[in-house]
Amino acid sequence: MIPVSDALIQEFVVVVMLVSLRIFGFFLSAPMFAFGALPMRMRVFFALVIGFAISPAIKPDPSLLQGSSPTFVAAIIELFIGLMAGYVIRLGLMAFDVLSETLSMLSGFSFAATFGRDPTLSPGLIGAFLQMTAVVLIFVLNIHLVAMDIVLDSFKFIPFGTWPAGWNIDGVALLVLKAFAFGMVLSMPSIIVYLVFNMTQAILGRTSPQLNLFSVGFAVSVPIALLLVIVLLPDMPGIVTRILEGPIALIRSGLTPGVGQ
Repeated sequence: MIPVSDALIQEFVVVVMLVSLRIFGFFLSAPMFAFGALPMRMRVFFALVIGFAISPAIKPDPSLLQGSSPTFVAAIIELFIGLMAGYVIRLGLMAFDVLSETLSMLSGFSFAATFGRDPTLSPGLIGAFLQMTAVVLIFVLNIHLVAMDIVLDSFKFIPFGTWPAGWNIDGVALLVLKAFAFGMVLSMPSIIVYLVFNMTQAILGRTSPQLNLFSVGFAVSVPIALLLVIVLLPDMPGIVTRILEGPIALIRSGLTPGVGQ
């Protein structure tokens, strides 16, 4: 029987904890893993399994294996690294939020929100549908495997307790700007269609004052929104790939600097 010292067990537990925290943070914030259908216990279990699997191949700084204050500081940094990696993907998907908000307001789905927004209410129907479709396409296009591969490779380049130098406020701000711009580009066809529709309503209102355009407008504007979504669906795989190019590049520049660049 091979003797195992208490110090060796403690070092292995610390390494598993640090590895699992970075992965668990990614599971907490990445849209393709942070959905209600995946229980928190499963996310913790997967993070621990991956941590046990790759911990023997990692040689951390010995000063972090003593269970002292630097160890807990490194644990907090590891959790935030994983959270940031997943949240960057969420920032890229903000383009669909811009599109859904624009389409919901124009079609009348968010009519009540124009008078008072209730934070306890669920998001709009169109927004929920587009976000769900984007998450499904992330799995279909294997983007989740690309992101996980970058996170796992990061242990070769980013030591425990070290914040990635490639992540700064300028890169995040540029990512948000690009996501908003992409969302506005996607929203332009719906804006033009509803502009023409509203102009038609205005002309009909002047020519036929007795016509109740308020009730007619809602009956027509909702099918137009659904038609625009149907037209958009065939191009969704390319759109999701294009939207997530920036977030994946930012994650790679921070976690695996110099690789694939």
